Amino acid sequence: MTKYEMLKKIANVSTETVTQKQVDAVLTALEAVVKEAVLNDDDVTIPGICKVKSKLVPEKTGIVRLGANKGGKWIKPEHKEATVKIIPALKKIFG
Repeated sequence: MTKYEMLKKIANVSTETVTQKQVDAVLTALEAVVKEAVLNDDDVTIPGICKVKSKLVPEKTGIVRLGANKGGKWIKPEHKEATVKIIPALKKIFG
């Protein structure tokens, strides 16, 4: 489903008179709120859909297997990643 299709469907399903432009504004705001929360290490629950949070991934090291630097070492520094967990009620729909 494209963003346009989603906007159209949400506007049609809404019980209030909501335009696609208003739905787009809400989705854009939701995106900004989720990004800010994850960057600040807060958990965000989107009711009925998912929970988004950040986690700290430890440093990883290894040996280069291919290319000009074969045999050399590589290091991926410690960093944060966003994780998404689907709400159990939504998982039950699929089996």
